[in-house]
Amino acid sequence: MQVNYEALIDETKNKMLKWQEINEQNMWELYSNKDGYIVYTKKNPENGIAMNRTQTEIARTPDQILDLVGDVNKRPLYDEKIETAHVIEQIDANTRIIYVRIKPPIPFMSSRDLVMVQKVYKQNDGIIIVCSKSIIHQKTPPIHKVERAEMHLSGWIIIPQPNQMTKIIAIQCFDPRGDVPQSVTNQYAKLQSDMMKAAVKYIALNYK
Repeated sequence: MQVNYEALIDETKNKMLKWQEINEQNMWELYSNKDGYIVYTKKNPENGIAMNRTQTEIARTPDQILDLVGDVNKRPLYDEKIETAHVIEQIDANTRIIYVRIKPPIPFMSSRDLVMVQKVYKQNDGIIIVCSKSIIHQKTPPIHKVERAEMHLSGWIIIPQPNQMTKIIAIQCFDPRGDVPQSVTNQYAKLQSDMMKAAVKYIALNYK
């Protein structure tokens, strides 16, 4: 049966745009505000899994930011927590199936991997959205001794600002699966803000 990836990722993108707003309805709690990075946390209202929202601004164009964060093959360039990342299948110009394997945060623990559909959206107002969600892909079954995690939602919202800055918002809802202590789950949650900081640093150094 042909999976309707388009409908699946469109629904995920709409949730992300709804949940990214800081308002009373979304119930985000401020976790930290330091060095230009603002981090919020909350529980996903659909499944109770922890969500993170990290925000910052950088003096680079939306297309420069997209060139890095929209290309999974470049993820290991800036994210040291990644063992490997690549495109499995290109669906169309903006949609692809991607594979990412994450190093374990502590010794004697399995790596986590993800198979996701990812789509890039370019809106008429200049906002760019990169959205990803876990899927089951018959050509990429689970690997022995690697835990197949689930990304309920992951994405970048890239928003041009009038002052030649660009606002970046990253949102993630990640379930590492398996027998994972809460302290380790919290470390996975921290990886999102670390990833954004690493991506912004890489962009600042390599995109002029």
